[in-house]
Amino acid sequence: MDNGIPLGGLGTGKIEFFPDLTISNITIMNNWSNPLRNIRGFHIVKDGIFLQTNPGKNIPLPPEYKKVKEIRVMEKFPKIEYEIPEVNAKITVYSIINKDLKESSLPTVVIKVRGNGVFAISFPNIVGSRRAGRVNYAVKKKLNGVLFTNERSLQWDSAYGNMFLGCMGCKVYAGYSFYVPSERGMTEDISPLLSLGEKDYYKIESYAREEIAGIVWKEIHGEDAFILSWYFNGKPHHYPYGHYYENWFSNSYEIAEYIFTNNPKIGLEDEDSWVNEAYRDGLYILTHSWFTKDGRFAIYEDPEVSLLMNTIGAMTWDSASFPLLELYPDLVKRMDEYFGLFIRNGEAPHDLGEESIEDPIYGASFGYPWTDLGSTWVLMIYRDYKFTNDLAFLKRNYGKMREVIDWLISLDKDNDCIPDSKGGFDNSYDGTYMYGASSYVGSMFLCALRAFISASKILGIEYSKYEDCLRRGIATFNSLWNGKYFIAWKNGNRKKESCMSSQILGQFWCDILGLEPITGEDKVSKALRTIYELNGKASKFCLVNSVNPDGSIDTETNQMRSCWSRVAFAVSAHMIIRGLRDEGIEIAKREWETIKSLGKWNQSSRIDGITGNKVGLPYYIGSASTWFIKFALTNYTK
Repeated sequence: MDNGIPLGGLGTGKIEFFPDLTISNITIMNNWSNPLRNIRGFHIVKDGIFLQTNPGKNIPLPPEYKKVKEIRVMEKFPKIEYEIPEVNAKITVYSIINKDLKESSLPTVVIKVRGNGVFAISFPNIVGSRRAGRVNYAVKKKLNGVLFTNERSLQWDSAYGNMFLGCMGCKVYAGYSFYVPSERGMTEDISPLLSLGEKDYYKIESYAREEIAGIVWKEIHGEDAFILSWYFNGKPHHYPYGHYYENWFSNSYEIAEYIFTNNPKIGLEDEDSWVNEAYRDGLYILTHSWFTKDGRFAIYEDPEVSLLMNTIGAMTWDSASFPLLELYPDLVKRMDEYFGLFIRNGEAPHDLGEESIEDPIYGASFGYPWTDLGSTWVLMIYRDYKFTNDLAFLKRNYGKMREVIDWLISLDKDNDCIPDSKGGFDNSYDGTYMYGASSYVGSMFLCALRAFISASKILGIEYSKYEDCLRRGIATFNSLWNGKYFIAWKNGNRKKESCMSSQILGQFWCDILGLEPITGEDKVSKALRTIYELNGKASKFCLVNSVNPDGSIDTETNQMRSCWSRVAFAVSAHMIIRGLRDEGIEIAKREWETIKSLGKWNQSSRIDGITGNKVGLPYYIGSASTWFIKFALTNYTK
């Protein structure tokens, strides 16, 4: 298993916990794109028995551990429960996600222990990018514990900062030198975990090969909590922004004390259903986010390949921001408005930058301006207004909305009021050829035009010339109708008759925003039915992006033969909204089962519709689109 269950808050990085109660893939040190993988020295022990089935996972020559044989795991982001029946113990680890931004950005993992006996937890000192200079101190205040520091780490080191592990009334051993040379080679010295005695200070001596950790332990009868907190306030070249948590705290101990004093809770629905599981677990991408000291928030499109922040188009940030708008409306409005600052002469960017929130890219495949990004941004702004009733927000952004709409109209060279596709990878289906009037691009533009006209009416601004364009655009869009669905694209006598799952994605936006339709109601119903019959049945794994009229998968490009789960959940939610409840649930549930089989804690940008393999970009930003199913079932069914 390559991926554990990630725990962490907004912009804090994460620690992945595995079913065997080991950890890996740590990104809490401003190292989102370069996780620390081989973690030694993290243990949970009860009366000398390791509560891990593989405590020596990363030790080349492990000693003989006395360990448990079975752990039962139940997870629902951001919480994991480990039942260990042979020692009658339960370990619950969680981070805080609720509607409070301060609490949701706490850099911490809470470890709750239930059982009877002496429980000890050790954690390695990983402060500083190199071992030299690492120092552990015992802290004995309101909380007892180990403070992990590094005397030689400087502020431009991404791992500059400190960590704390402790609890109320813990015993403390600060000098656990656990990874040591032996005659056989490097091994783990577990003796301090088996015969505990307090030690207040330990420092790695010069040239030592060892690795050091701290241990805290306590006799527990019932339930008690340990806190692991971190504070990495360095200013490395790729992340000079600071963290939101720096506004409230000056070190990791203060964070731990705040948690003990205030006992913040997880604030997400806890319903036991596959829909809520999909919603909660889709939020894991929040652990791949930035939340700066000045309050700017961004999620990686993916943290390993593209490194782009807050990418929009075809249900990326535009889908992730739906559940976030429910949780943190002011934060989403701020970031969507901030995105608008980078609109140049009406062209919306693709993202906020490559591991930056100040250097946007205008179309990830250079050569042609992308035709769907502007429509997406206009719809995001109108959505933010619609969901919050913030009229001042709409007023502030109206001018940019008009600028974007005018720019999109300028891309229409044949006067049919649909932005022309030029075939050069000029929309979010990069790597795919579309020409002339595209159903996906057209539906998004027409709904954006509906939203802009609605905003004009609300603000009392003249809009008649845009209504004329809307009429012509709808006529063009309807010309793509073949009696069953809207074909992919048409350019003069050339056309592609495949059935795309996103052909009426703009109508989905119109439906959830309460806007008038962009085509006839009967066409919407028939198109969704056909998408179910063709795209939904072409693959046993997922909803395929593009299917030929005969029901075979369109293999023209990798994007077309793939499934984009973020779009699949939007389309299946649209089916539910439009009365195809069973069909929508069937599509969504199958998509979710495929995701789980491939690894739900690392959802990729694409699933191959033919092989069912995970392909494309890892840890993809669109994973939170599972929210659409919850939204549709809550608001559109009895």
